[in-house]
Amino acid sequence: MIFLLDKEKMLSHIQDKDDLMELSNILDKAELALKRHQPVSTNFLNPYHLHLAKPILENIADLKVMVFGGYKRAERNRIALMPDYYINDLVDSPIALLNIKGQFKFQRVSHRDFLGALLGLGIKREMVGDLLVNKDACQAIVAEEIKDYIIMNLDQVHKIGVKIEEFSFDRINVEEEKVKIIKSTVSSLRLDSVASSGFSTSRNKMSKEIGQGKVKVNWKVIDNPAHSIDLDDIISIRGRGRVEIDEVLGESNRGRIKLNLKRYI
Repeated sequence: MIFLLDKEKMLSHIQDKDDLMELSNILDKAELALKRHQPVSTNFLNPYHLHLAKPILENIADLKVMVFGGYKRAERNRIALMPDYYINDLVDSPIALLNIKGQFKFQRVSHRDFLGALLGLGIKREMVGDLLVNKDACQAIVAEEIKDYIIMNLDQVHKIGVKIEEFSFDRINVEEEKVKIIKSTVSSLRLDSVASSGFSTSRNKMSKEIGQGKVKVNWKVIDNPAHSIDLDDIISIRGRGRVEIDEVLGESNRGRIKLNLKRYI
């Protein structure tokens, strides 16, 4: 017998109303999967909601959680939820990869253009995952249930005619992520201190950027420069990559904290 999930208790630590609504919807899907004894998928989640949802879902007895984004570093992902007796290899992927190709050599098109073309079909944003744009095409990761609709209806992007073909995910074209190791010492593990070292800027300037809402920790905007950073936290600034603490190496002779930071460019 499947008992109703105590959503109020499970979400008691969530303060933001939008976050609460999103996570409540996800728990509804988890409950549905257990009641029907079959897989149920969420819409595409942003990194912050995925970060919030996973530990909650993984603590539900008898529930299996699988994440589908198309590639390891995918920003937007769907969660497939099912009873824990399901075998992973027998679970159908809820995402598809579409290659959108056109004569883009003479007309520069951007991520915004491709996203706008998809949304212009009446598709909701939460049904579209990452868009990987290169010179000749865009590889769009989309919900499996809308792939045929896109193939039949999307005929142009920014007035350029396009052809669409479904690819298997072994043909995904993802640029290799560059990683820079930074050795640094900081006075404390405050956000402004760690971020200024990781992004190679002054602490005062970084504090201003944090106060302006430009900096995220674990994909949530943090506007407090004194926010404490933990080992697994990811600091990000749009257009400038991500920084995380790779290793804490103890204290220097002057009492500062020695760090190895990873900056993903």
